[in-house]
Formats: sequence, structure tokens, C-alpha cells
Amino acid sequence: MRRLTRRQQLAAVALTVVALLFVSLDFAGGSLSNARGGVTGALGSLYRGTDAVFGPARRFVQGIPDVAGNRREIARLQQQNQQLRQQVRDQATDAATGRQLDRLQLQASAAGWTVLPARVIATGPGAGFQWTVTVDVGSRDKVVAGQTVTDGHGLVGRVVAVYASSSTVLLAADPTFGVGARDTRSGQLMLAKGAGSAGLTGAPLDESAVLKVGDRLVTGPAGETTFVSGIDVGTVYSVTRSADGTVRVSIRPAAGQTGLDLLGIVTVHSRTAPRPTIGPNQ
Repeated sequence: MRRLTRRQQLAAVALTVVALLFVSLDFAGGSLSNARGGVTGALGSLYRGTDAVFGPARRFVQGIPDVAGNRREIARLQQQNQQLRQQVRDQATDAATGRQLDRLQLQASAAGWTVLPARVIATGPGAGFQWTVTVDVGSRDKVVAGQTVTDGHGLVGRVVAVYASSSTVLLAADPTFGVGARDTRSGQLMLAKGAGSAGLTGAPLDESAVLKVGDRLVTGPAGETTFVSGIDVGTVYSVTRSADGTVRVSIRPAAGQTGLDLLGIVTVHSRTAPRPTIGPNQ
């Protein structure tokens, strides 16, 4: 291997110092596009004779000014990627909202109700209760306390407090919650009460009633409860009978009690046709 002359050795040292200087300036955010041209011209004579040994280092130095531009391009692409991801999330949210509105519409049409869509804006204890959500409709939207709240499928709870632009909904899982329910298989009536994360529990009015796992419960009887009738309360998943003959059932709620988003407040419950009267036989 050919030994480098004194002049070539000095050139190698100079190139190393310049490389380190360019790296420092680039990380400090300086613009090196003009500096590259000047240094190339001033040290051009020193490059000759050292290209085989120091060519890679020289090309690295020449490419340093492009690093800042590459970083800017990467940052731009990352921002664009983030925006695209947000658009996908927004479209998914819009689609989910559309499906939920369809469920509310189908339920209202089948039952002859007028339902006010309401978005959940807060969760947690409220109005003196443990299990509540706050929705974005209130008295200016004709909401009143006591109205039934549904998710388009099952019973969510009822309105317990109303403000100008928001309302508090007591969830069915709250320990203070109670609703009259009817077993659709046996016709037996019971009082279903909230049991927190366990869902609901119930006890039939007739202690001799035979209830079974899988029985479906709906709100009722009509006219004997503050809730509109016929909404799914839940499904029996366990039945126990104590030594004194008392029957207790555990109920899995038809509507989720967590992760709630778009709900429906039943504002009017009316028949599509008047009920016919019954008179004496003619």
C-alpha cells in the first residue's frame, strides 16, 4: 500500500475536522448548502491523491447538507400519516353513529315512540347516585325527569336530573335503581334492581313462580311503571331458591352499562291507533 505524503496526511486531518464541524452545525439546525460549495472549492486540491482512502469520508461530508432536508420530509410524511389515521378514525366513528341511529329509529318505529338522540358527554357519580352518565340534551330539548332511556335495544336507565342543555341518566346497574319487569316465558312479574358490576337482580312477586336460566325480561306491566313497557331489561343467567323458599334471579342487562355513547330518550309513548272499546253483546 502506498504511503501517504506529509501533505496528504494533513489533508486527511483537515477533512476529518471539517466533517466533524459540518455534523455539529447540522445538528444545530444551520443551513449548509452554501458552505458545502465553498469548502469544496477551497479544499479541492487536497482531495487529489487521497480519494481511494478518504473518498467515502468526503462523500459523507458532501451529503451532510441533505440531512436537514430529509428530516423535514420525514416530519412532513409523519404529519400526513397522522392526519390520514385521524380521518380513518373519524369515518369509523361516523359509521358507528349511523348504525346506532338506525337501531334507535327501528325501535321507535316498531313501538310507536318519539325518541330524542342524546350523546354521552360524561360518566361517573352524579345527582347523588353512583352509576350515572351525563347526556348533551336538556330542558331546552323538552327532556323531563323520569323519561326512559334506551340504546336502541335494551333499557339503559331513566332521566333523574335535567338542566338547560344537559341531563343526568341513572343507569340500571345503580344499586338504587328499580324497574318492574315481566318474564316473557312465564308471564311472571318481578322487581329488578341494580347490582353494580354484577348487572341486576330480581325477585318474582309470586314466590312459587318457576323461573329459568335464559328467560327474557322486559319492562312492564304497561301503565304500572314509570318506564315505557316492552323494552328488554335483560336475560336471567342464574336462579337460586333459599331455605325459606324465596327465589332470587341474577340478570344480565340487555344494554351495556359501560362504554355508552349515543342513547335515545323516549319523549312520547303513544299508540299508532286508538284502543278499541269492549261493550255488551248485542
